Amino acid sequence: MSQPRCVLWSNPDQAPALGEILRDAGIELIGAGSPDPARTGQVASALSCDPVDDLRHALTSLDTDMLLLSDAGAFGEEPNDADLDSLRAAHARNVCVATLDPIPATASGIAGTNFADALHQGVLGSFASFVPLIRYRPIVTELASVLETYAPVRSAMLRFTGPSDLGSLGARLFNVLDLTRWLIGVPSMIDAAYVSPRAGRGMHPLPGQTLRNLHGEITMNLRFSDGRCAALYISDQAPTSELAMTLASAEGQITLDASGFRWLNTSSEQVDSHEVPDTSLNTDAGALRAGLAELCAGVSPSRPPIDYSSVLSMTHAALLSTRTGQGESPHDVEQLMLSM
Repeated sequence: MSQPRCVLWSNPDQAPALGEILRDAGIELIGAGSPDPARTGQVASALSCDPVDDLRHALTSLDTDMLLLSDAGAFGEEPNDADLDSLRAAHARNVCVATLDPIPATASGIAGTNFADALHQGVLGSFASFVPLIRYRPIVTELASVLETYAPVRSAMLRFTGPSDLGSLGARLFNVLDLTRWLIGVPSMIDAAYVSPRAGRGMHPLPGQTLRNLHGEITMNLRFSDGRCAALYISDQAPTSELAMTLASAEGQITLDASGFRWLNTSSEQVDSHEVPDTSLNTDAGALRAGLAELCAGVSPSRPPIDYSSVLSMTHAALLSTRTGQGESPHDVEQLMLSM
């Protein structure tokens, strides 16, 4: 069987790590480009492959099995119908598109576009696969089987951090809120705070309406209509990847990290536990390597897809809250996003 081929669209900072991950996944890198045309040659040279200078052409015409977009630049940031048409063309040619950032990267301006139709129809995820999804990591898969008997999660504390070359803050925010939606549901209110790596005395930049090129840290308090709650800490400024969570319910407490999880009941007796045989599969790099290999193979377990309109609304509410300084409603954002 021939080795699957991939074109990488990246920036020079991300390219070396992603090139190594592709090689480890058994995927041949045949071309590379950058959203900054002046840096395409630098990216391709660093990866010893052919330069690719037109992303839409690569999607619609280039002979490859996969395109990995780690830095899509302006592509897919706004709900541009031409970008969606390029993704449709790649899908029609059986070219897999994997992206480290969600497409589109903003909930603003979607109403009345073809992106709104794709969201309504639930097909956007088949055109561009967001990777690596926390829900698909082995440790979370193991947790899912336990949650069937754990009773509804009453409260949660989630921490997801790592380096920016394997996921921007915007990508990590989208990822964690997808996980939160799966664990607890859609919150009625999100109260968020953001700090930039450039923040200092007298300077406190705030995010705009897009997840693209967002870096730093975000903390969030989530309130749900039935009284449940969650606290989240997310960063793309950590030297190594970390996923940790604490869940509470009437059945006790579950603590989880990359090495496994432990469930104690309310009397401090262990009900269940799991130890991961290979912790690397639960890191950013390991999860991405496994996800890309799975996409190229075209065979994956049956899993619930991302509800893009719901999760994108949650991320937009979080970004809005960082600017307004008060809680914002994902439901209100979604109504505005999809109204025609």
